[in-house]
Amino acid sequence: MHPLDNPNAVPSNAFESVTLSSLAKHVETHAPHDVVLHRGQPRPNKEFIVKGPIRTPTPRRPSELPEPGKLNIHLILGRKIGHGRVARVYEATVDYAKSSPELQQLVLPPLVVKVSRRYDARHLAKEAYYYDEMECLQGSVIPRYYGFFQSTIPVDWNFGPWRRDSIVRGSRRSVDSDTESEFDDDDYSPRPNVPEEEYSSDEEPPPPPPVTPTKVSILIMERLGGLMPLGKPLPEDIIDDITSLYSNLSHLAVDHVDIRYYNILRAPPSDSPLPSLPAPFTQRTYEWRIVDFKNSYKTNRSMVVFDGYYEGYVERLLTNLPYNDIWEPWDF
Repeated sequence: MHPLDNPNAVPSNAFESVTLSSLAKHVETHAPHDVVLHRGQPRPNKEFIVKGPIRTPTPRRPSELPEPGKLNIHLILGRKIGHGRVARVYEATVDYAKSSPELQQLVLPPLVVKVSRRYDARHLAKEAYYYDEMECLQGSVIPRYYGFFQSTIPVDWNFGPWRRDSIVRGSRRSVDSDTESEFDDDDYSPRPNVPEEEYSSDEEPPPPPPVTPTKVSILIMERLGGLMPLGKPLPEDIIDDITSLYSNLSHLAVDHVDIRYYNILRAPPSDSPLPSLPAPFTQRTYEWRIVDFKNSYKTNRSMVVFDGYYEGYVERLLTNLPYNDIWEPWDF
């Protein structure tokens, strides 16, 4: 634990299991079911070894965490606040009365839960690996992180977050609305992979549900703030902060890969129950955080090459924001 952190802060490995309250319903009776997930095993992407100015891929810094805890946290998911190709992100409220009693004496920030889409559980295992790998950057450069958990959804349950996902493995994705509420629908039935309103009575019925249980993965993280401003010049302190943020990843030889506008979020406010911490390599306290590491990997690039690589991508991204131009890394 960082010496400047709250001594009662929950360690990131404190939870052995997570209960998501009434997040599934039986397909016939519609009876609600809690979904219980257990600590999973993260899996890295393959290291990328380059020729030229090289170094040995930096080993993980020694962990400062205690032994893995045995606590259970009971969460109630609320509004969806983000979505991507493999997962959705929801606000989460802790039900302390149903969680391990020890949790009431500890300090947690506001939380979010990232839930894998149907058939995409494996992708969060990769992202979890890099949150663990970058433990020393949690709360300063990346969000505070509270674990990776997995379960399987029985075939006779409808799982709320998947209600707009295709039930056909490998088919095209559903389209999420930025304003829809995921859990205000009485019917959690799985939908075909086009919006419900596009169906008429003379169309073929959707395919039958899966015949085997389907894995689900989640990540628990602290809730962050909004995005960088668009359509006006960025203050120099923001430009300097974002550039410096990425230099910390260079020290750990982690290539973020997804250097995107949507993956840089404002740090929690100063009145958050847990403070922003100074980054270990720059000793700076930042107002921004980097998220989304499912495509990341470790590499043997030299620090000079790494810093130049990040500076080029970050400069291209930030230069275009005043013109309402959201540049993507694949445009480089």
